[in-house]
Amino acid sequence: MNLTKYLLLAILALGSATVYAEGGAERSMQFWQAFREDQQRLHDKQQAVVERERKEQQQARELAKD
Repeated sequence: MNLTKYLLLAILALGSATVYAEGGAERSMQFWQAFREDQQRLHDKQQAVVERERKEQQQARELAKD
């Protein structure tokens, strides 16, 4: 094969790859957005547990003083 056929094959291969990749950026952005929301939800839940434990310890100290 000569150089022109190789160039034509390369252009066709790149062109068909972009067809398969369509929407890939949007899917990636959706995945990372969902991941961030999930991590935020877990972080908020963990903070609530820590706050509840702190209040329980404070109540236990107050009862121990009495």
